Amino acid sequence: MSQTVRSAAPKKMRKSKGPWLVWLLVILSAVAWWSLYQSKWFIAQEVTISGNSRLTVEQISAAAAVPIGNSLMSIDPGQISEQLQTLPEIKVAIVERGWPHSILITVTERTPIAVAATASGFNLIDDEGLNAGTVTAPPPGLLVISAQPDSPAMTNAIKVLAAIPADWAVSGLSAPTQDSVVATLGSGVVVTMGSGERAVDKVEVAKVLIEKGYTNINVSAPDAPTVK
Repeated sequence: MSQTVRSAAPKKMRKSKGPWLVWLLVILSAVAWWSLYQSKWFIAQEVTISGNSRLTVEQISAAAAVPIGNSLMSIDPGQISEQLQTLPEIKVAIVERGWPHSILITVTERTPIAVAATASGFNLIDDEGLNAGTVTAPPPGLLVISAQPDSPAMTNAIKVLAAIPADWAVSGLSAPTQDSVVATLGSGVVVTMGSGERAVDKVEVAKVLIEKGYTNINVSAPDAPTVK
């Protein structure tokens, strides 16, 4: 039996899709870059500020110096945050892009709990002993502390103030150094607290001695207090 053998037709070569995919990605990347950086679709048109109470929107906006009209992607939120945190009133500033046209700023302000006199006026002091802004006169209800703002001495004075009970009616608090905090009570009693370490223990010891009628008390070493 005879058979006819036919030669197989040559297979068509498949063209690789690799180059087309690369070009497609390049084109898409270029379009995305243009959209984000060059187009008018994503430019900063407004600044939204929240969380402020002592500072005005105008003050925060001036310090932020957001370049309105620039693309959102070209604006550095971290840099704006750093600029805002140079203001003593601001403890934390969170800056975000609010697509498509906003910069969102959320601030946490320092809460003053005391005042320190300076050569040019008064510094508000927060619960960390740090400068929280300046005023021309002490606000009602805030104790004036005689200590250098933003110093270890002020930090220790604030630790002592936090431990002192309200019924002591402190009329004066001084801290020439970080280890020499002295509280003067409304009753005239003077309590030398030393540093802010173990402030709660020192207050408890001082309470007992005040009840015994002593008016000049040193609890710098709470385990070995002295009186006059």
